[in-house]
Amino acid sequence: MGLNTSYDPDKDIPDLSGKVIFMTGGTAGLGKETIATLAKHNPQHIVFTGRNAEAAKAVVSETKTTSPSVKVSFIECDQTSLASVKSASTQLLELVDRLDIFIANAGIMGGDPGVSKDGHEIQFAVNYLSHALFVKLLLPVLERTASTENNVRIILLSSVGFRFTPAGGIVFKDLKSEQTNLPIGIMQAKWLRYGQSKLAMVLHAQDLAERHPLVTTLCLHPGAISTGLIEDKPMFDRWFLKLATFGQRVPLNQGVWNTCWAATAPAGDQLKSGDMYEPVGVPMKGTKDSESAKLREQLREWTEKELERYSHE
Repeated sequence: MGLNTSYDPDKDIPDLSGKVIFMTGGTAGLGKETIATLAKHNPQHIVFTGRNAEAAKAVVSETKTTSPSVKVSFIECDQTSLASVKSASTQLLELVDRLDIFIANAGIMGGDPGVSKDGHEIQFAVNYLSHALFVKLLLPVLERTASTENNVRIILLSSVGFRFTPAGGIVFKDLKSEQTNLPIGIMQAKWLRYGQSKLAMVLHAQDLAERHPLVTTLCLHPGAISTGLIEDKPMFDRWFLKLATFGQRVPLNQGVWNTCWAATAPAGDQLKSGDMYEPVGVPMKGTKDSESAKLREQLREWTEKELERYSHE
């Protein structure tokens, strides 16, 4: 897995005049760097979410300093709460009348067992289910924008971790629990929980591509990057993750290249809706579970049931 270093965001990202971008998790790390990179190319409006309002103020201030013509807005959102996700999407739709690019960037990795405010396994809730609700609530404006523009995108950030999952890929029967009963084997249970949440993003991208063809949906492995997701881990986890990505790590500014490529590359430029890519723009090989139509259908049915009470109607 090597980085395609021929990509140059300064030259390869086109002019984004008139484009409205919405991204989750923009107050630090990859999200903050993605905002800074895209803002250089003159989008009309960037809206981002996060939990830390003070950090968000700094992002807004820095962006206005470096890219004064770009409107930047922050919406506070706690993605452990589906009610908070719905509130954030409502606020977004009050701010914008179009949406060209949605980047599902927010996420958590590993960590102690837990459940979301709605009772779902915490990593599955934050990494997948909250984003599935954002997509559900924002699809009308995305498709309305796509009816007049041919380059509307949904970008779902996954991870190479989608390859490391429990038997069967996703353990649906106890997703409304901490899932502490997963078999450990070589992988610690928390990494299996992480893997199934990232597998869900891969399957969701495929489903959206098939059922909503007006919008181009891409799934990404951003690469091996030094961010707080790794550096804040216990010593054993840091050792394990750094060993697993030895020789592949890139600085943070390069870590957003794949996201920026996926969000802005011209339609038909080596990209196919529903596919997954590693840096930069390189098609990624799947697994038996990620290519399972049956598992994708199970995920869709489970997700629809869990989110059925949430709508803007």
